[in-house]
Amino acid sequence: MILPPPDESSQRTIKRSRVLSYVLVALAAVVFSLRPDLFGDPQTQPWHALLHVWRIVAGLLLGVAALAVQVVVGVQWRRGLRRAADD
Repeated sequence: MILPPPDESSQRTIKRSRVLSYVLVALAAVVFSLRPDLFGDPQTQPWHALLHVWRIVAGLLLGVAALAVQVVVGVQWRRGLRRAADD
């Protein structure tokens, strides 16, 4: 199947979605790279382990959000192509 190139409006949307995805992935990398000692001494703060868990969960959610942005924009673009082909 050969898809036509996106029009100007779609190109802007695709470019914005890529930038947003890159930002989300960069934020996920920053969250994943947080050092454990930034959260304090685990002996004095019992919720130290929870912060580690939430760091991982937040990083994964940011990564999934970046992927979701790309999927949603792609689905919308293909739906627009189908509507244009039906008209």
